[in-house]
Amino acid sequence: MSIYTRKITASSKLFFGFTIDIDIRYYTNTDEIINHFKNELLNVLKENNFEVLCEEFNKLNFHIHTHNFDEILMLNPTDIIYICECSCC
Repeated sequence: MSIYTRKITASSKLFFGFTIDIDIRYYTNTDEIINHFKNELLNVLKENNFEVLCEEFNKLNFHIHTHNFDEILMLNPTDIIYICECSCC
């Protein structure tokens, strides 16, 4: 695993466990990371014809509230960054 790799995992009732690895050199803020994560998840749902899950996905507000972007840059590559869809934020 590269020192630039970060593991992003869904913390979600429907999508918990969906995980991607990203290279942090290609991002400048958390919104870009979240958008990439959402695009990857939606592509998997569409490719597998999960129509109801696609509808539910579109209702969710994914966000990261455990780390800001600078903290993500400094994390150990083995740490996990959770993307939440709770309604707390």
